[in-house]
Amino acid sequence: MHNSHQSFASRQRMLNYDGDASNQVIWFTDARPGTPQSDQTPSAFLVLDEWIGNIQANPELGVAGNKPAAAVDSCFATNGSLIASGPGVWSGILDDAPAGTCTQAFPTYSTSRVVAGGPIEGGVFKCALQPVDRAVDHGLYGAWQPTEAEIARLREIFPTGVCDYSKGDLGLPPELSGGANGAQK
Repeated sequence: MHNSHQSFASRQRMLNYDGDASNQVIWFTDARPGTPQSDQTPSAFLVLDEWIGNIQANPELGVAGNKPAAAVDSCFATNGSLIASGPGVWSGILDDAPAGTCTQAFPTYSTSRVVAGGPIEGGVFKCALQPVDRAVDHGLYGAWQPTEAEIARLREIFPTGVCDYSKGDLGLPPELSGGANGAQK
C-alpha cells in the first residue's frame, strides 16, 4: 500500500538535499472502484523510455536537461483523460500556495507524525520529547481541545512525553549531522 503523500515526501527529500526536484514527475490517476478504469502505466513507461533515450543521446545535459515534454506533473480522470498538467498542479502540498488543480482533485491525507508537527518527508528518526502539557499548550493537537481527562490519559500513554519535532533529529548519525541543531546537510 502506498499513501499518496509519499510522492511528496520524496519530492521534499530531494528539495532538502539540493533544492531541486526537476528529475521527479508525479502522476495520479483516479482509480475509484466501480468507475471506468484507465491505467497510465504504459504511457508512463513510454515517457520514461524517451527520457532514458534522451539521456543516452545527450549525457552532457543531465537528467533534468533531457526531460521529455510529457514528463510533467499531471493528474488523470478514471477514464484516462487529463485533468491537469504542468507546473503548479500540485501547489499547496509542499508550499503555502493555493491548492493546484491536481491537489484539489486528489487531496493528500496526513500521517500521525505530520499532524504532530513532524516533517512530511519523515526525516526524524528519534525525536526530542516534551511534556504532554507543553504540547497541548503549544497547540500541537490542532483544533482538538482535549479535556482534562483526555490530557490525563495522554500523560498515562506517554509518560516520558511526546515528540517535539522543532528540536531536530536526535537519531541522525554524526556523519549526516550539520551542526549543533542536527540539521541535515
